[in-house]
Parts: sequence; C-alpha cells; structure tokens
Amino acid sequence: MAKGFDLRDILTIASIHPFYSDVVYPPRSEDMPGLLVKNQESAKQLELSSFSLTWKDSLYKEIARLTVDQDPQNGFRHETYISTTGGGSGKGPPMVFATDSQETRQQRAAIGSLLRSCGITGPGDWVMTMHVSGHLYRALDLMSEVFEGSGATVLCAGSQMEQDQMIEVLIGYQVNVISGDTGQIMQLSRYISTLPEEKRRQLVIKKVVYTSEPMTPAQHSFLGAVFPGIYVSSVIGSAEAGPWAVSPAELTEVTNDQHYADFVYDQRLMHLEVFPFAIEDPQNSRIVDAKPLRDGEKGLLVQTSLQRMRHPLVRYVCGDVCSLHPLPEPVRTNVSAEDASYYKIARIYGRDRRISFDWYGEYFEFPAIQEAMRTESWGILQYQIIRRSGQGDQTNIDVVLEIRVLRHSEPGTISQEQLTGELRKLFWVFENNEALFDLKFLSGYAGFSRSSTGQKVINFIDQTQG
Repeated sequence: MAKGFDLRDILTIASIHPFYSDVVYPPRSEDMPGLLVKNQESAKQLELSSFSLTWKDSLYKEIARLTVDQDPQNGFRHETYISTTGGGSGKGPPMVFATDSQETRQQRAAIGSLLRSCGITGPGDWVMTMHVSGHLYRALDLMSEVFEGSGATVLCAGSQMEQDQMIEVLIGYQVNVISGDTGQIMQLSRYISTLPEEKRRQLVIKKVVYTSEPMTPAQHSFLGAVFPGIYVSSVIGSAEAGPWAVSPAELTEVTNDQHYADFVYDQRLMHLEVFPFAIEDPQNSRIVDAKPLRDGEKGLLVQTSLQRMRHPLVRYVCGDVCSLHPLPEPVRTNVSAEDASYYKIARIYGRDRRISFDWYGEYFEFPAIQEAMRTESWGILQYQIIRRSGQGDQTNIDVVLEIRVLRHSEPGTISQEQLTGELRKLFWVFENNEALFDLKFLSGYAGFSRSSTGQKVINFIDQTQG
C-alpha cells in the first residue's frame, strides 16, 4: 500500500500557498525540495488545528485567478493534472482544480491498491468502464487508471457505443466487471434484462462498480435480479480530493429506510474531521471555536488530503454530511491485519441538500443554479426542481430531473426554444440522459408544488427519498 505524505510537510507548503496565505503564487515542483529542507531546519512546527476551515467559495476565487495567470512563477500552471468539479453550472467554462501530475498518479495507484485490498477488483478481472469522456470531464481516465492500479484489465466503452455493441464487447472479451455512473449502469442493465435468455447466458458479469451518485435499494435489487449473485461496490471521489474511499459489497446492501452509504478510507492517505452544522451559519460567533465531533456524530465532512502536497487540500469543507465509525467486522476479516489497523469508515449521508443536489452523476450547486435562473433574458418568474422516479416506474430504478418554469414574455427575453437549449446546457443534458430530463413550461403558479405551511413554492423537492 502506497503511503501519503507527512502531514507536517503538507502544512509547510500550505502555509506558503495562496489557498491558505497571502502568497501570490504556489510553488513549482523544482521549488519543493528546498522549501521542505528549509522547514526541517526550522524549529517551527505547524499543527493542523492552527489552519482555519477552507470553503469552496474562497478556494475557487484563488483557483480562478491562478488558472489564467501566465506568469512564469505561477506554479499552478506547471506540471499539473486538471480535473473539473462535479457541480454543473453550464455558464462559462467549468471551474478546474489542479494537482501535481505525479502526485495524481501516485494517488490513483494507492486507491487501486485499496480496491484490491478490499476485494473489489484485482488481477484476473476484466472491467468495461462506461464513464463519460468529453468536455473537460476526467472520470474515464481516472477510473481506468484506478482499476489498473488494482491489477485489473480495463476496456473503455466509448461514448458513441450503442448498447448492442457493448453487449458484444462484454461477451467477446468475457468481461466480468462493469463500471460507470449509477445511471449508466442502470441503463445497460435494463437493456440486458430485455435480451433473449440465450444471449444473457453468454454474459459472465459478476461485479458492478458504480460511482458519482448513490444507488437506491430498488436499483440494487434490480441489479440482483438481472445478475444473480452480483457483487456491487462503489468508489467515491471529487475534483478537489480525487478518489479517496471505496465501498465493498459487504457495505453496499442498504434498506429503504437507510439513507447513507459506508465507505472504507485509509487514514494513511486521508485525514477526516466532522464538524457541527453550525459552522455554516455566518452569524454564529462561535465558529472560530468549533471543534471536530466525536466518532459516530453526524455533521459536515472536512478533508485534509495526505496525498496532495504541492497544491494542498487542508481542512476543506467538501459539502458532504458524514459521521465516522470503526471498521466493521465483515470488512476487517477480509483485509490484512496491517491494513485493518489504518482503515476506517466514513458514513456519507449525501450532499448537504441546503447547498446542492445530484442527478445522473453530476452535483449541482444551488448558488450556481439560482444565479442562472436570474438571468434577465431568460424571463423566469418562478422555477421548481424535482428529483423523482421515472413515469410509471414503481421500482424507482431511474431518477428523472423535472424542471418546472414560469416565465414572462416581455421584450428582451429569449424564445422558449432558446431557453430550452440554455436549460439543457445548465443541467448537462445529452442524448444519453435526455429521456430522464422533463422540462415543463407552466402558464401559472397552480402548477407548482407548495409548502404545507406558508404555501410557498419549493425550489427543490427530492421525491426519491420516500
């Protein structure tokens, strides 16, 4: 198992990095050895608790500046791997997060080893990944390299491959693992369920590895019906933290009243803290005195990556609701004693619904959606976003994103057809997911769902949560 960097070295670089100080430029890779040696000679010892919590808004203000600054001293633009955030805004270029290229490769190898240690994938497995490639999205190369790091062999299904072509690949290469966003996996699985029995018997799929969005109990059950005895696992990650935890099959079986997912993370690679929800309240004068919660208590997840040093991620409030727990016995018995002593459980309850929501593998930040909906030329008077199961789909396998819009037609507004195009861009709607996107233009407020108390229009409703 690859190990992370020394926390003291990470904090040394963080103390002179624009993300956490008033320094103008981050270091270049050639500057790093000298900076670390200088710190070792210093008597000053930095502590993690001395760093304030890092918020997305402040972090990305610095990233926006550094991304376009072409000064030769700007280490942000040197030898970096660029990934885009999962939060879709659809307005302008996606915000990017840069990490050192070599550090990124080391991290993928380490997470690949975590997959192998937990028995998710390893030598002898052949994986067909359906992760999207296109625009600046990096899930395809990310997951391909992680699987390879576990010892598996990977086939990448291109975005233009039809489902019948995927079936021929699965059969022709005797692929035993399929991977992708939950939506992609469910689409392929539903297609497989319609195939003649003779065709289905030629498939040897034994494992599913999903990413990007939670899998509902109904979706999990459907997979079990299509692939009896299937081993369902998951990987979690982000542009800022990269891939950082996995959920082996022992942890992915959930019930209808269980709205969380358990992930195994390695404390040698990631340091996690959970803080009270009160830290989000800018009027709370005690935020500066907030302390991490004890294991088992639910709050906001704060990440410090031990695998990112040149562009550190220190005490980053990532937006997930989480609690921390010891490694359960079913997992402990399947991993080595050495690894088990470092492994721990991050119980993820999803993104804080006050600030974001997810659909078809993308996270959408509410401030970005609200800003877009206020675009003057769109003429939107009121809107409502609803996540629900598919029309007539009692199994809740597919999640539909329904957008209800009421607009005016004053001079200066774009046409309904133009607005439709803008909304499709805003919510990342393409041919592969347009059947799950339901845009409705209303003629009055009667078409909106309202709160039972103040009868106010609710901007976001999640009907998939029961």
